[in-house]
Order: sequence, then structure tokens, then C-alpha cells
Amino acid sequence: MNRAIKGSLAALLAFALAAPLAAQYMPSQTPNPPPYFAIQNVRIVTGTGAVIENGTVVVANGLIEAVGQGVSVPADAWPIDGSGLTVYPGLFDALSQVGLRGGGGNGGGGADFFAQLAAEPVSDGPEDRPGTTPWVDAADLLDPEADAIGTWREGGFTNALVAPEEGIVTGQAAVINFDGDARQMVVRTPAALRVTMEGAGFRSYPGSLMGVISYIKQLYLDAEHERRYAAAYAANPRGQPRPAYDRALGPIQASIDGGWPTLLPAEEVKEIRRATQLGEDTGARAVIVGAQDAYMIPDEIAASGVPVLVDLDWPEADRNADPEAEESLSSLRRRAHAPTTPAALEEAGATWAFYSGGAGSPRAVMGKIRDAIEHGLSEEAALRALTTSPAAIFGVDRVLGTVEIGKLANLVVTDGPIFDEGTEIRLVVVDGRRHEMNAEERPTAAPAVDMTGTWVLSLNNASQEASAELEMADDGTLSGRIIGERGEQQITRGWVSGNDFSITVSASMGPAGQVEIVYEGTVTGDEVEGTASFGGGRTMDFTGRRPGGAR
Repeated sequence: MNRAIKGSLAALLAFALAAPLAAQYMPSQTPNPPPYFAIQNVRIVTGTGAVIENGTVVVANGLIEAVGQGVSVPADAWPIDGSGLTVYPGLFDALSQVGLRGGGGNGGGGADFFAQLAAEPVSDGPEDRPGTTPWVDAADLLDPEADAIGTWREGGFTNALVAPEEGIVTGQAAVINFDGDARQMVVRTPAALRVTMEGAGFRSYPGSLMGVISYIKQLYLDAEHERRYAAAYAANPRGQPRPAYDRALGPIQASIDGGWPTLLPAEEVKEIRRATQLGEDTGARAVIVGAQDAYMIPDEIAASGVPVLVDLDWPEADRNADPEAEESLSSLRRRAHAPTTPAALEEAGATWAFYSGGAGSPRAVMGKIRDAIEHGLSEEAALRALTTSPAAIFGVDRVLGTVEIGKLANLVVTDGPIFDEGTEIRLVVVDGRRHEMNAEERPTAAPAVDMTGTWVLSLNNASQEASAELEMADDGTLSGRIIGERGEQQITRGWVSGNDFSITVSASMGPAGQVEIVYEGTVTGDEVEGTASFGGGRTMDFTGRRPGGAR
């Protein structure tokens, strides 16, 4: 090789090596953040009962590396000044659909209902395994792009137990983080088995509550029989009929052997007792879901040792009911006493946790918890019901639920006590990833109208109709729900400024899963008009009226 060629190759090699180095130090580039960060000078509510004033939390590789006063902070840690702020464990919704494809439910009805009904196979008996899909794992149904994940994370929620909701035995539940891709989101699966008391429909078996209960008992008997027969066949297969494959039975037996929590719905006292007995009869490790009447028998529940998930969607009066009609005594009693259930369970020493139920949004959940606090629940117990208790019930308390060394860095940082109405969330950390919360951008003009009441909305030139039930605070903040052909949509954000308004809801849009719909418009007296926008830049016009007038 001649000297000229060698010189050219050397020059090319020098350029190839130098180019990446030069690129690394271009002044226009933003440097990568350091691998660690530390929240300093912050008040730390650890969730263990201890509160650390003027402390430090160090996060590294998604875990809490250090916590306390006088903590040594690594030199390459990104410092965050937490003066005047408080760190709490990330909040945990003990039962949710957020993050599941299509999660949030669909109201059904109309032609869609009858089309679905026609497509359903008719079941003649338990051997058909109607409404039974225990092999379905919520971890396989996650949608990391669901808008609702960001909404709940902004509200301080870092975790949830999510489970399929259709059928009698709906499937396996998973504990998830509200961040990351579909694999990163999963903390534990299976974490529970979900069972409902819903029949297979009036065309099929079981079509009654008694039939459902009998079917569930038979299902567990079948699973035990299959286990015994499979063991006998494995020991001596010659001359014996081989066991028939039934994919429904394996997960049922695994739930018994593994001690998975089995979620059983029960609101009334008789239902709570029936679900507890069903757990004893089948060998399932029962967890009661709902339990708004548990205030009547808290000591009995505590003595049973059965954990309870309390539905935070406290019953309310039907605004559209006939004002002349008398409400039943049981309905009045539940509406008055349901918010006392958490305090009663806590005083009795029961194991219990909160789940969002139909409350629909983090803001609504916090309002419901404040109701429970006003009815005797301590703030410390309320925090446990959103952190350590659900983590313990679902077997993830070694990695979630408290601010302790070695646990997942799932944290929420606030500018005041977490349950105070005026408190704002400044920072949420999920799996060590930071999400800074910017103050909601909204006009500063005071509201010129009160939108409280029920509105009838006509969408897309009256091709669709919905009703909006709204409550407006003095500062113009809107809460409530919109009910239409896609079911009930809870308002996650809303405001009125002057005569303008904005309402954001989370809705189920079929294969697209959960999407946010933003209604923006103008109020004139008891009429509104505006535009609704949702996924993919799509929009539709709407008008509306308030038939009853302003309250």
C-alpha cells in the first residue's frame, strides 16, 4: 500500500473517530439527565407510621436507594429541592379498568346489545363453562397508550389492580404501574382471580343468581376432581382413560393452590355473608368487593378475616327521579350510612382498602375520601387504604406501599396534606421515572354563569344525544359526568371562565380503548354550544340546553 493511500485511510479513520466525540459535546444538545435523583429538604410520610421532617429520598435505577435525615447524596444525583413539599407513597387503586384495552366499560344498549346477544352461544349446562375465562390475564390486555393512565397518574395514582370484567369468572387480575410499556407496567400477575355473580343471560344457563352460585361451586368441584384424577392417571396411566383437556379448570386449581385472592362482589349484608360462605365452600381465598353496607357488621367481617375492598362511589339521589316518588328505606339508609363504612371497618380491625368503583376520576375519588373522613375515618387510615393495605392484600407489600429503602420508587409529592381539597400534586414518580405536574392552564376570569344542573346535549347535528350532570364550585371548577350511548363518562377536568367552559372526560371507544374527549363551548343562559374533540384530531359539534333552568 503506497503512502498516499495510507494517509487517506488514516485521515478517514481519524474523522470517523472524531465525529461521535464532537457530536457528544455540541453546545446545542441537551445533556442526558444523571441516573440518580434526590428529593431534598422534604417532609416524608413513609406509610409505615413514621414521618420524617426535612428529609431526603434518593432514587436510583427505579428503586428507593436511601430515605431519611442526613442522607448522603451521590455526587451525580440530580438534586430536587422539596422545601415546603411532602412525599407520600404512590396511591394504589385496589380495583380498576384503567390501562386495559377498552377498559372503562361500555353502556351497551340499543342495536349493539341485540347484535351481541344474537352472537352469544346458548349454554345448556355447566359442562359448557358459560362466562368462564379464568385463563385470560389482564397483563395481556394492557394498553400503555390509554389516555386514562396519564389522568390517574396526574392525580397521584401510581398503581392499580386491573382485571377483566365480563363474565362469571372473568379472568386473572394484575398489579400494574401507571407508566412504561406493556412489559414494564406489570408488577405482579396473577395477583387475583375475579368472580362475579352475573348470569350468562336469560337465553342461557345459569340465568339466575341461584344458578350462578351453584355453577361456581360445581366449577371448583370439577377443578378438584380433575386434579385428583390427573394425579392418579400420572401414577398409573395404563388401561385408564386419559384426562380430558379443559383450560378453564387449571387456573381455578392454581388459584386454590397458590392462595390467590378471589374477588367476590357483595354490597348488602346477606351478600357479604353469602360471599364469605362461598369462599369457605370452594376453598377460594375470598376478598369482598363493594361492601357499602359493611358498616352494619364490621365486627363480624373482622372476625372472619376476609379482606374487603370498599367501593368509593357512594350512592347519591337520582337527580332525574320523579320528585313525587318515595325512595325506599333501604336506599335512604345506604345513602346516609355508606360513607361510615370505612371508619366502622377500621375501628373493628378489619383488613380493607379503597377502590375507585364508579367514582370515575382522581378528583372524584379524593372527594369521596373526604366524605369518609368527615364520617369518622382518620387521614392516616385513609392513606393506608390507598397504599399499604391494597399492597398487602395482593401480595406486593414487599415492593410497594411505603417509602422505604429497596422498594419501587413510586412516589407522589404534594404541596400540602394529600387529602386537603386545595392541595396540588407537584411531582409523581413511577418506577423511578419522574412526571412533573404543571398547573392546569385555564383562563383566570371569574365564571359569569353557574353550570350546575342537568344538561341535554345534542351531538353531530342531533344524531346522538347525551346528558351532562354538572356541579360547579365557586372558582368555576366543574365536576360530574356525561351519560350517553357509550355509557357513563366521568369528568376528569372542567372549568368555567366568563361564559366559556371546558370539560374533559375519559370514554371507551371500542378497539381504541380509553380516549379523552374535550367539550369546549360557550354558555348563553340555559343553552350551550361548542365542539367536542377526541382521538386522532376528530371533532363534532354539539348544542345543549338545561330544561330545568339554573338552580
